[in-house]
Amino acid sequence: MNGFLHMPTLMLVLPLGYALLALELSLAQRRLVAAEALRRWTWSSWLMVAGHLLLAARIVVPELLSVVSGNALLLLAVLCMADAVSRFVADHPLPRWLWWAYALSLPGWLGFAALPAPQRVGLASLLLGLPPLWMLALIWRHRRGLEPAMRVVAATLVLMALALGARGVDALQHPADYANPMLASGLQGAVMLASFLTMLGTGFGFVLACSERATRRMEALASHDDLTGALNRKAAELLLAHALQRARRQASPLAFVLVDLDHFKRINDGHGHAVGDAVLCRFVALARQRLRGSDLVARYGGEEFVLVLAGSDAGGALQLAQQLCRAVEALRVDDGEGGQVTFTISAGVAVTQAGRASAEALYRAADQALYRAKREGRNRALLAPSPDLAVPAGCDNPAHE
Repeated sequence: MNGFLHMPTLMLVLPLGYALLALELSLAQRRLVAAEALRRWTWSSWLMVAGHLLLAARIVVPELLSVVSGNALLLLAVLCMADAVSRFVADHPLPRWLWWAYALSLPGWLGFAALPAPQRVGLASLLLGLPPLWMLALIWRHRRGLEPAMRVVAATLVLMALALGARGVDALQHPADYANPMLASGLQGAVMLASFLTMLGTGFGFVLACSERATRRMEALASHDDLTGALNRKAAELLLAHALQRARRQASPLAFVLVDLDHFKRINDGHGHAVGDAVLCRFVALARQRLRGSDLVARYGGEEFVLVLAGSDAGGALQLAQQLCRAVEALRVDDGEGGQVTFTISAGVAVTQAGRASAEALYRAADQALYRAKREGRNRALLAPSPDLAVPAGCDNPAHE
């Protein structure tokens, strides 16, 4: 190990790598989501630069200043990294008690500097290895739904924890090898190399994870309504075409439910668009609670929504639509002024057997049933005649209020 590792060189190369990473992260913040998490990681990289430079500067600055400030900055850097992971993975900052624990530990660093070099190396290594373990536990707890690149981050965090833990134990067991921290004895050089690999793996892996999340969100915006989170019309029509093809292959029924919020314009005019938006979101949330995982809910227009129920016959689809009417009638939405807003829906249900009807025929049939529900007093769901039969063409879609 001593033959090809030169510790002073490694201690200069490492902060240079962190500086380049910090510059890349600064540029990435402008283009990627999770900007706050990236900002925290950028701070972590700059703190790593400062901490390693201070440790390397012990040949020209007092050792007390080098040891205390260098290790304190490195620990702060790892905490900033943990904060970035927490914001990205769990969508909340690092627990406040960890920052308080760090602040309260600062006076103890003066006593830390008075210890012999092997004990300083051992304790500092073990202390710096704790935040990576916390990050790994957080990633594991939220592993479902995380971007694939976070696996790279997790793998390099394992390397970081193992390397620091091994050096800490080795320094306490073989103090003679660590009498001079500037020599590549024991695990010193291996840990520096592991630190370099960790910097590459965690930093660039985190940027890649942010890029993957940005791509995923762009895809979601292209297929989902940005207010309610329901599918948009274009995506729903594409999925409906696939559902009809599957229904034909499997000879199974498919239900198409067209839903309109009654007198929605009055809600916007009387309570404002913010309350109207809240009403739309609450309706979608309520509808999702009553749908199966294979069912679809889409926003077709301002207050017009569609439910696609694969494998549902006429009786089951009508019953679900009627239950949804009753559930919406009982719903209460805060108006922001201490009051509550109530609303109702009307629905038209069209069912095709074995997917024989076209998407256009389903829409026309459900639209006519919805129009009848409006004329008969609203707040109800009606079943349309089978769209598998010939549906007269040239029926304009009525304007729903």
